[in-house]
Amino acid sequence: MNETLPSESQTDASAPAAPTASEKSDSAPKKQSKSLLPVILAVIAIILVLALAGLGYWQLSELKEQQGTQMRLLNTSQDAREQQYREAQQQDQQRLQQLNALIEAQQSTIDGFQQQLESASQDAADLQQALALMNVKDANHWRLNEANYLLQLAANKLWLEQDSATASMLLSEADASLAVVNDPHLLTLRRAIAQDLQTIQALPLVDRTGIALKLESMLEQVEALQLAAIELPEALEEQDQALSDSAADWQENLAKSWQRFSENFVTVRRRDGQVEALIEPQHAWYLNENLKLQLQQAEQALFRQQGELFKAKLARAEQWIGQYFTQNAQAEALISDLRELQTLDIQVEVPDALASLAAAEQAIKQREQRLIREPLAEGGQ
Repeated sequence: MNETLPSESQTDASAPAAPTASEKSDSAPKKQSKSLLPVILAVIAIILVLALAGLGYWQLSELKEQQGTQMRLLNTSQDAREQQYREAQQQDQQRLQQLNALIEAQQSTIDGFQQQLESASQDAADLQQALALMNVKDANHWRLNEANYLLQLAANKLWLEQDSATASMLLSEADASLAVVNDPHLLTLRRAIAQDLQTIQALPLVDRTGIALKLESMLEQVEALQLAAIELPEALEEQDQALSDSAADWQENLAKSWQRFSENFVTVRRRDGQVEALIEPQHAWYLNENLKLQLQQAEQALFRQQGELFKAKLARAEQWIGQYFTQNAQAEALISDLRELQTLDIQVEVPDALASLAAAEQAIKQREQRLIREPLAEGGQ
C-alpha cells in the first residue's frame, strides 16, 4: 500500500527545464491526492480489522451458544438413554423370568421323560434277562423248530409230489430230533408223528420217477422201430402135370388132363396166412409221432394220478406197435414193458392232513409261553 515518492534530486535530474506557472497550478492537486491515499488505505484497513474482529466475536458467540445447546441436548439424551436403559433392564428381567419359567417347565418334562426312559430301560433289561435265561435254560429249543420244519417238508412231499417214501423218511428224522431233547412235554407230538408214519408206510409205494424214466426211454426206442412191409405167404408148390405112359396110371392121367383143361379158364391158387392192410410209407412219420404222443399222455396221467387214462394210453401204444411195426426183438421188448406198466396201480389215496403238523404248532406255542413265564416268575421272587 505504501508508495515511494520520487526525491527532488531525481526530479531535478530528470526534468529537462523548469516548469511554468500554469504547470505548477496543475501539479498541486495531484500532490494532494497522492498524500491522501495512504490515509484512505489506513482507514480501510482499520475498518477491515474491526469487521473481522466483529465477525470473529459473533462466530465465537454462536459457537458458545451451539456448545450450550449441545450440552443441553447431551444432558437430555443422557436422561433419555438412562430411561431407555432402565426400561430395557426391566424388559430383560421379565424375559429372564419367563425363560426361567420355561426352563423349569422343560426340566419337569425332561424329568418325566427320564423316568419313562428309565422304566422302559428296566423293562428292556428284564426282557433281555428273560431271553438270556430262556436261551440258557432251553438250549435244545431249536430242535423243536427243526422238527417242525421237517414235518412241513414231509407234508409237501406227500401232497404235492405224492412221494410217500421221502415223506416217511422226513417224519423219521423229525422224531429222531425230538428224541434228543428228551422232554416229556413233547410226548404228544411224538405220538402224532408215530401215527402219521404208520399211515404213510401203509400206502402202496409207487415209483413215479422210475415209471417216468421208463416212458422216456420208450420214446427214444420208438424211432428205431421198423414199419411192417407186405409179406405174402409162399404159394404151394405146383404138382407135376406130365402124363404117365403106364396104363395103370390112367386115373392120375385123367385128373391131370382135367386140371390142365380147367386152368385154361380159371386159375385158383390158395395161400395160407393173413395179409393185413398197412399204411402208406409217406404216412409212417405221423404214425411215429402219434405213438410218441400216446406215451407222453400216459406220462402226464401218471403224475396226475389218472389210472384209467394211464392204462388206456399204454394199451393204445401196445396195439399200434403190434399192428403197424415189424415184430422184431425191439418191438417185442416194448410190448412187454407196456404190458408190465399196465398192471401197476398208480392211484394212491394219501391222507388229507397230518396230525403231527398241528401237534408241532401247539407244542411250540406252549413251550415259548412256559419258557417266558418261568424267568419272569424267578425275577419277581
